[in-house]
Amino acid sequence: MGLDGFKLRHMRMLVALSEHGKLGVVAEMFGVSQPGLSRTLSELEQMSGHQLFERHNRGLVVTTQGEVIVRHAKTLLAEAKRAEYEMVVAAAGQGGSVAFGTIITPAADYVTPALKRLFETHPTIDVSITVGSSDVLLEDVLSRRLDFAVGRIPSGMNPLLFDNKRLGKETLSVVVAEDHPLADKLDIAEEDLRHQGWVLQPHGSFLRDVADDFIRRHGIVPESVVSTSDALLTMLLMRQSQRIAILAEPVARLMEQHRLLRILPIAADISVPDFGLLKLKDRELSASAELLYKLFESA
Repeated sequence: MGLDGFKLRHMRMLVALSEHGKLGVVAEMFGVSQPGLSRTLSELEQMSGHQLFERHNRGLVVTTQGEVIVRHAKTLLAEAKRAEYEMVVAAAGQGGSVAFGTIITPAADYVTPALKRLFETHPTIDVSITVGSSDVLLEDVLSRRLDFAVGRIPSGMNPLLFDNKRLGKETLSVVVAEDHPLADKLDIAEEDLRHQGWVLQPHGSFLRDVADDFIRRHGIVPESVVSTSDALLTMLLMRQSQRIAILAEPVARLMEQHRLLRILPIAADISVPDFGLLKLKDRELSASAELLYKLFESA
């Protein structure tokens, strides 16, 4: 018994079964008959020595053991897809690829300078960047869809899984559109921020927790709140609906320089824990990823 007989196709089937829960749907996806897929699943369960799915009238439900193998299957499939892509890149005579993630704050002060240095010496490297919250990015690091990430380890995630090299501190700014009534006011009091429309990060995100804490501590009662993680929609809501937002200070400063918004002069400092360079401790990076990783290290 064991997993030696499992193939990538089997892994794809198990992932599809966990997502759809219907033999008929997955059989059609893979171009096989439903009885044939049922036999394959039984054979895989026999090989693994565990029941991977429970059969119900309404479909299949993954078991605890099945969840384990599905999780690892997703990692293997991501690695296989990455390997296929890197082989295509290598065959084309290009310089490899890197996939990393970052929270929005380091974009101006860390990400773009590191990429500039990378392309000065290795102009053909293919770089894929995912921007998101730390919890989402680190899930992608854990599943090896990303080589590494710039962010912070959220509560509930084991910090011992990662190498964590401190990069910098994050400070937030309260911002409005240039034509907002508060834009030209030199002294912003707490009363000015009350009964205004706000646009904030979604509930459950780290930055939303920080924003909610700031609003609560200063007794601010928003008239209404729109929650979104989309930067473009945030800008549109600020400009067209006169909403107040909270953005990372480097991003806010850059946008203010281009006259896209105005940073409100608020005495209170909205700072959050340091962010760092994060990768799996047992992860051996490709030469291209290692190169960019070291450029971030030396930032």
